[in-house]
Amino acid sequence: MALTWRSDEWESYLDLRTGEVRRRQAFALRDELEDDELSVDEVENGLAEGHLVHIEPPPSSVEYGWMTEFVSSVSDEGLRDRLAVVLDGRGAFRRFKNVLADHPAERERWFAFRDERLRSAAREWLAEHGIEPTSTPSRGRRGS
Repeated sequence: MALTWRSDEWESYLDLRTGEVRRRQAFALRDELEDDELSVDEVENGLAEGHLVHIEPPPSSVEYGWMTEFVSSVSDEGLRDRLAVVLDGRGAFRRFKNVLADHPAERERWFAFRDERLRSAAREWLAEHGIEPTSTPSRGRRGS
């Protein structure tokens, strides 16, 4: 999902003609493009013509907020306290994932929690851009 892919190297765009998410390497140092990759000219033309919309993932602060919200819902007090501690300071995302790796049931609950927040963010993004969704996003789990 383009809303989950934060990268300084790649940019994602929604093609309003096809409904496909297309991507472009932000700092391409090569002439060859991958099959689904957009060229600089295609992006510029698509944006100017209005059929491409840049997809900007939510800032990390939003996902951090989801993690703190999730932590407050953890019923195991020891795990809840441990997760609260790992959210403090640099590396919080990695430490959070590492702690959940030792608690498979809570890890699965986190994936479901995060997926619901992402679906909501996607619906909001579409509404902000005046785009009517044509299908419901899949509920497949992501490993992040």
